[in-house]
Amino acid sequence: MLFAAKLPHWLIARFRIALLGEIYPNIRAIAVGYHEGGFVLIRYYLDRQPIDYDFESIDVVATNLDALGGGQDINKIDVQCVYADGYKREFEALSGFIYSRREYG
Repeated sequence: MLFAAKLPHWLIARFRIALLGEIYPNIRAIAVGYHEGGFVLIRYYLDRQPIDYDFESIDVVATNLDALGGGQDINKIDVQCVYADGYKREFEALSGFIYSRREYG
């Protein structure tokens, strides 16, 4: 699926709220894909293999995002948690990163 070239401003504003309390040290980055038809993909890039806690957290973010409503329709939200051990510049950005952990070195 082709995602929009960048995230719409209204979606970024929603994520500011949806992510409250759900950022924790094992998340290296969070990429979001948005398709004009109302499809959103949220992908956690983790510094270890995903565990149940990660899927619970990303589900909370998806639920918060959906609950925020606000004029623009989101028809479907999919979530992914992936282990990523390379450089962040190698991560697929989808439509854009909504969070990136500061890393040294």
